[in-house]
Amino acid sequence: MVTQIDWRNELERDGNRVILSGMPITMHCHHYNINLQKTLEETLGDEGVSLIYQASEEASFVGFKSFLEKYGQIKTIKSKLEFAASIYQNCGLGLLHFGLMGPLGGQVVSPSSHHVTGWLAKHGKRDTPGCHFARGWIAGVLEVIFDRPYGYFTIEERKCKLMREEECVFRAKV
Repeated sequence: MVTQIDWRNELERDGNRVILSGMPITMHCHHYNINLQKTLEETLGDEGVSLIYQASEEASFVGFKSFLEKYGQIKTIKSKLEFAASIYQNCGLGLLHFGLMGPLGGQVVSPSSHHVTGWLAKHGKRDTPGCHFARGWIAGVLEVIFDRPYGYFTIEERKCKLMREEECVFRAKV
């Protein structure tokens, strides 16, 4: 049985707030997101990067857990991974392709990203990977999908479009 998600009902507005399946979420344009990231990286260094990663991980962990509770018919690992990718895409964050994934990790490829497009438009090429939000987001949903505690997965970015690679490639590991 294929689960159909009615995104018109799941993504709604309440005044200036965006609601995703009953939970308020924050959505900002690339100007805000990229300037926030640049400020955190420049002022706090690795601590700023960690802040972005952990905030994204926690938000996706809590949000995705709530989503799966609402859609209890989504049971298989494959359908949960597809569901996670569709949420990411429907929120305008980009595309995620989960490769072979298991409780010890795997690979995720992103050929398109809101953060990459925004960064390149404002600041151009980087010398280091910079998809900290995506890394944290991936960690959070994988922890829910594999019924692991928050903080269980570490996501490394092996290739980054910010460095003019063809796609972003992430490695999930314990």
